[in-house]
Amino acid sequence: MTITRSSAWRFGALALATTLVACNGGSGDDDKATGNFDTRLTTVDKAQLISPADATAWFQAKASWGATYTGSPAWKSYMGFIEQRLEEYGAQNITRARFPYERWYTTEYPDKTGWSLTSDGTAVDVASYATQSGSTGPNGVTAAMVLYDLSVPAASRPTAAQMAGKIVVVKQAPYTYTGNSAGYTDYEFRTNEDQFLAPFQAVDPSYEASYRNRQQYGQMGTTINNFFRSATNKPVGHVVVMDMPPGAAQGGRQHGTPNRYEVPGLLLDKVNGAKVIEDARAGKTATLKLDAQVEQDALAYTLVATLPGKDFGTAKDTAVMMATHVDGPALIQDAGALGILAVVKYYAQIPQAERPRSIFMVFDTRHFVPGAERTYPYDFVEDNHDRLSKYVIGGVSMEHVGGAQMADAGNEFRATGRAMTTYINTHGNDINVEKAIEAVKMAALPRAQVNAEERPGVNGQAQNNWFGRNFAAHLESLGNHPVWHVTGDWPSSGYQAFYPGLDRFMPEVFIAQAGTAARLVGTLMTTTDLVPMSSSWSKIDQGIRALADADFTTPANAAASRAALLAQSKAMFASVKKSDYSKTPAELDALKAAVTAGTVANARQKTILDLIEDVRARAARAVAKG
Repeated sequence: MTITRSSAWRFGALALATTLVACNGGSGDDDKATGNFDTRLTTVDKAQLISPADATAWFQAKASWGATYTGSPAWKSYMGFIEQRLEEYGAQNITRARFPYERWYTTEYPDKTGWSLTSDGTAVDVASYATQSGSTGPNGVTAAMVLYDLSVPAASRPTAAQMAGKIVVVKQAPYTYTGNSAGYTDYEFRTNEDQFLAPFQAVDPSYEASYRNRQQYGQMGTTINNFFRSATNKPVGHVVVMDMPPGAAQGGRQHGTPNRYEVPGLLLDKVNGAKVIEDARAGKTATLKLDAQVEQDALAYTLVATLPGKDFGTAKDTAVMMATHVDGPALIQDAGALGILAVVKYYAQIPQAERPRSIFMVFDTRHFVPGAERTYPYDFVEDNHDRLSKYVIGGVSMEHVGGAQMADAGNEFRATGRAMTTYINTHGNDINVEKAIEAVKMAALPRAQVNAEERPGVNGQAQNNWFGRNFAAHLESLGNHPVWHVTGDWPSSGYQAFYPGLDRFMPEVFIAQAGTAARLVGTLMTTTDLVPMSSSWSKIDQGIRALADADFTTPANAAASRAALLAQSKAMFASVKKSDYSKTPAELDALKAAVTAGTVANARQKTILDLIEDVRARAARAVAKG
């Protein structure tokens, strides 16, 4: 095992040469692949998938460690478990790519000794703490409370000066079940149709709580950034009362993770928060404790490894990339690593000589650090972009696996008996959508929804936002490769909260999710011509749809012009889908001419033209390879 001080990485035995032709070969259809493959590569052999007993044992081990935040003892146990399984399955080049990390921490649910609240002399049951919010020390702070009610007009709320030196009680705006984000969206395909509500119908938390939970946990950032972070004379503490019952709020975690803002905070559910709201309205006094510590230069690293394919260690080797994050607050939230291990366990049973490509794995550990992946430095993939772009040909990422759907039952929070919703997100490329649907059917994945957010769904409406797209972005930055993201909805299983035990785990869901991912990995393993599966083709269509009426030289004819461009693109892709590139150069020239002539020369037009040149180069390389 290699331990590096930063995320600069050596490929070790691979010693990849710049002559690799990794990427851009190939066929969108498995029947275009050459060679006789092991049937476990071309279908889902359910007998070879992880057993329910083994899956349950994995999750029991994870549950025993608690919340696995980066650098914590629980995280170290989890990472050790992952590394042991990788070694057991024959992974090579297991590498810890370290990065500098300052770890802020306190006690974790169900241990509440690090945080407490007394309101007007009465102890209050606290659901959780506000992460990165500083520390009061072990004795806490005592001050008058002031109510900051997000459900009333801004003019009626206290000013920054009125909150200075006090404990601010933030009453979050209630969940109102309105808007596209409050219900199921359109889709390409879904299973168990009778277990979904109609698209865009408001979902009450008594049916499924994920929409409410997501809105409440995500609502905190605005208050932090607008008031607590910017205030000159800050409050001495704050309390957030969420529109959630106790079971949904206990151990909860706001998301994303803020940078340190030094106004110690606590989270309350709506039941225990009711008295605190009234006490704050009356200006009563409270004592708030959040005893947190900071560990300088904490252990933090991205873990990478490779399950070797038949050409491993040579310049001919190419890899399917699998990615996830391995830090988080809950049993289900960061279980994507277990999903990847289940896939690797499946492929480890196939002899290396029969595995056409390697599986390159990235276990990212920045998802819950301040700033998360988008802004926190030491991105392993980007730091090794040039090498990986010559090696990786596509990928599958996983998150939030193995969960049960959860809902409110009065002030309780219980499993509904249904599986969590699993989203298989991909680009709006017909081949990639078809492969996702095929994988879902083969694995018999319950309550699954295939989505391609860049185009309308089967009902002509907007599809689901691509949760966790940051992992897919790796494949885009490496060359617009085909990618699928297998993810359970969050936080329908209380993904932002840790609970001991397995009441939110369903082994049959986890196994079917692993089977779906294994089938998609097999698609990339056995497909020789990957050109038709590039996301660039669908992004051309996405760019055309994004053209506003004003972007056309004749705005009055914009709808007809847009439809004509899409039809032209679709006709071209019909041949590409069959790996027939004989007409592609001329058709690309015609599409380019139509875009140039029909639209004004703005950024949207340039994006489409750049993508046209990208697919032109891919097609040319495929023809050159023969």
